[in-house]
Amino acid sequence: MAFPVISAKSWFGFDLDDTLHEFRRASALASEHVFQTIHTANQHLSIESLTDDYRTILRNATANAFTDGRTSTEYRRERFDQLLQTQGFSDTALLERLLEVYRDSLRENLTLKDGALHLLQTLHQRGKKVIVITEGPADAQKWTVQELGIRPYIDVLVTTNEIGRSKLDGLFGTVLKKYEIATDEIIYFGDNPVRDIQAARAEGLLAVLYDTTGITDLEDANALRVNSWATVENILVRGE
Repeated sequence: MAFPVISAKSWFGFDLDDTLHEFRRASALASEHVFQTIHTANQHLSIESLTDDYRTILRNATANAFTDGRTSTEYRRERFDQLLQTQGFSDTALLERLLEVYRDSLRENLTLKDGALHLLQTLHQRGKKVIVITEGPADAQKWTVQELGIRPYIDVLVTTNEIGRSKLDGLFGTVLKKYEIATDEIIYFGDNPVRDIQAARAEGLLAVLYDTTGITDLEDANALRVNSWATVENILVRGE
């Protein structure tokens, strides 16, 4: 993929979680704090059991890709309530405390991917438009970009929660139509080969896999991938 083809794009699209920031790590640490809080309240409930049960609950709860319009607090309250119920434990005051524990820990552990901020700043300086297309509750994703300090560099933030479609169910096409973005005007980056890359390409977007564990390949249009945001910035700024 030649440098001019990428640099000529007027819109740069990004997934959010685990593309621009370390969501899995922050969420895992926040969940651990929740489990510890429950264990402290009831010593009979082991952290190992809580972890296993929550993993199952989380897998089932995120199956709809957050397309039903509820808030992050509603989702989390439902999940934590289910977790307590699976352990035969019910405590309304504790449930509300768990919401605070999770949010505070998540805030403390939010971390941008290396080079993400500088790339967004560079795009802004060069007059490029940035759109974040992500799955998740709208309120949580808006809160996340604000806490990460990247909101000033994002022109449009769109979530499955507000559109009512998942990435596998036409989200990309709906968003481009809503914001009048032609497919040849945008390049999209994401960390998930299926939900980001295949879904975006299926709707005509030029999509690039962000994978820090792999190699960079910008020659094969059907397998574009980068392993760092510094690489993308080098292409944009220096044409390397």
